[in-house]
Amino acid sequence: MLNKNRLRELLGYLYDVKRIQCSLHSLDGTEVFSSNARSAYCDMICGAPGGYARCLACDQKAIRQAGLMQAPFHYRCHAGAIDASIPVIIGGESNAVILFGQILDDSPLESQWENARRLTRWHPDPEGLRQAFYQLPRLSQREIRGCYELVNACVSETLMEQLRSVGVVSANASRLELYLAEHYTEPLTLAGISRALNLSPSRLCALASSLGPGVTIGKLLTRHRMNAARHLLKESARSVREIAAMVGISDYNYFTKVFKRATGKTPTAFRQEAQAEKPVK
Repeated sequence: MLNKNRLRELLGYLYDVKRIQCSLHSLDGTEVFSSNARSAYCDMICGAPGGYARCLACDQKAIRQAGLMQAPFHYRCHAGAIDASIPVIIGGESNAVILFGQILDDSPLESQWENARRLTRWHPDPEGLRQAFYQLPRLSQREIRGCYELVNACVSETLMEQLRSVGVVSANASRLELYLAEHYTEPLTLAGISRALNLSPSRLCALASSLGPGVTIGKLLTRHRMNAARHLLKESARSVREIAAMVGISDYNYFTKVFKRATGKTPTAFRQEAQAEKPVK
């Protein structure tokens, strides 16, 4: 269902505009395509003895994590640059992962290099590496978040284009996803969603199942809520109880149970791990 050629074309434009290099990977880590060549910095890393293996291991870890989380995140790679991992969600399940990065943020450049230098002490050409590092694109946190949205928009456009061409999913499926995205914070019921979309409950359930094996209205709603919860746990200081209510689950214990089932971690453990992975400015 994913038009990979069209997606590659769209992601190529992102490189043309912002020099953001993207690659599509299957969930086992296999690279399907890359929108452009690696940066000079990453070429130097991969070209050094043992460098490619380090890059591969780092990428595969990010791919696994994005596939499990079903939510985008960015991180410092093994060589100190910023990379991002974005899952491609089809029918409520992770289908592939897009990696983009080889960038820096807008924190002091010298501090970023000092961190990178500590991570790359094994490299035989530190001065050449420093010069290449300083040539990496620099983006603000807002711009990095904007890249998430642009990549997701490219995926959505590709999927919808493909779906329109083969007639797999009706306009009602798009209406359903849009309704859940806009109302997941509310105490939704199957009957309420049915009334809002003017579809019978049985037709609504059939519509959800057409999106993929085992997909239900409940699973679609939970995905929206858990994606929002992950983001709030990472980016806000609100309590877990507050976040549960914000994503539409008033029962704290039930929220914790659902979150752990979705991520393999309790909300508190997820937040602690996310905070530990944030770069120190």
